[in-house]
Amino acid sequence: MSLGPELVKIRNRCFDAAGLPVKIVGANNYYLAFAADPMRRAVLAAAKQIGLNVLRAPAYLDCKAAGSGAIPEGAWRGVYFQYWNSDTNRPEINTGENGLERLDHLIADAEQAGIRLILPLVNYWPDFGGMDRYAAWFQAKSRNEFYRNPNIRDGYQTYVSQILARKNTVTGRLYKDEPAILAWELANEPRCDLRGGGEVLLEWVSTMSGWIKQNDPNHLLAVGDEGYFANGSGELYDGRHGVDCHAFMQVPEIDFGTFRLYPQVWRKKDLIPFGLRWIEQHLRAGEIHSKPIILEEYGVTLGGPRGLSSASERDFIYRSWLRSILVQKGAGDLAWMLASTDDQTGEPYQDYDRYTFYSAADVPSLAEHAAEMTSDFPDQGPSVEATG
Repeated sequence: MSLGPELVKIRNRCFDAAGLPVKIVGANNYYLAFAADPMRRAVLAAAKQIGLNVLRAPAYLDCKAAGSGAIPEGAWRGVYFQYWNSDTNRPEINTGENGLERLDHLIADAEQAGIRLILPLVNYWPDFGGMDRYAAWFQAKSRNEFYRNPNIRDGYQTYVSQILARKNTVTGRLYKDEPAILAWELANEPRCDLRGGGEVLLEWVSTMSGWIKQNDPNHLLAVGDEGYFANGSGELYDGRHGVDCHAFMQVPEIDFGTFRLYPQVWRKKDLIPFGLRWIEQHLRAGEIHSKPIILEEYGVTLGGPRGLSSASERDFIYRSWLRSILVQKGAGDLAWMLASTDDQTGEPYQDYDRYTFYSAADVPSLAEHAAEMTSDFPDQGPSVEATG
């Protein structure tokens, strides 16, 4: 079932489309906006088979210097969205078929599949370019200068303004009018590891969120942060990365909050109890600020030195976390990460981090959760396709 023309809004602290509440249940995929048609459509088909209604994918792919017409270093299988043009000595956007036309097709295909998209606009991490790439382009000392360097700020705004004003070559609509776009995010997991980094990052969030809302008042906007707090002790609570969940949700133009849940990365041994506490703390933060907040990335690994021994053990953990969100009437959640068949190898796409799943059979808890989250509002999510 394809999406209707309505855009998602916030009403009564809930996501809403045409007067109906929308519960978000979905997944992340980092190559979705770059992939060729078969690989992209396979991910969308897998999402529908599980019963998901939202996917999150980067709307950035920043590469190194190259001359006009050359494929720059850092392109993903020949695809790139932005690069430093060594002929003109400035960043340049690739609007062609191996550039933003890939994002055009994702938006159009998602609409037809009945799936909405959350699209971050830059990466804090060096994957796919990110803030490090901007720092290199403009000869800044580190990615922390991304937030304060006037040339970098202008470069970011130049890119984002062209994204927001882009006319989709498939749908014929401006991006700012696309119903398949649920929300933009200022960045993926922004941090500022400086003394006073909290003030630096908050100023950037406040300024850029106001500017984006002026250019696209139609879509929702989030920071895209990891959901760390800045009122306690320990890495997740002491604000050392400049991230303050409460402060971000107080910014008027930020429509909803986000947080992550990776207890293995954080070296937590009590995976289920810790996750339940972390979820409860964030849902409470959303209540305090009268805004929805979503568990935007979560996962535990299989195999490897710190991974679980079986998929069933992982599924038991996911079921506990997801049940907590359902029972507490949370706004939604997005697993890390859903993948598909690799069109180059014909095999399942292998990601390095051991979180990947491919179908409802891999994560029965997620399929069950999707059905439960959307059961009261059957028009708000794609129907689950039969697997047998």
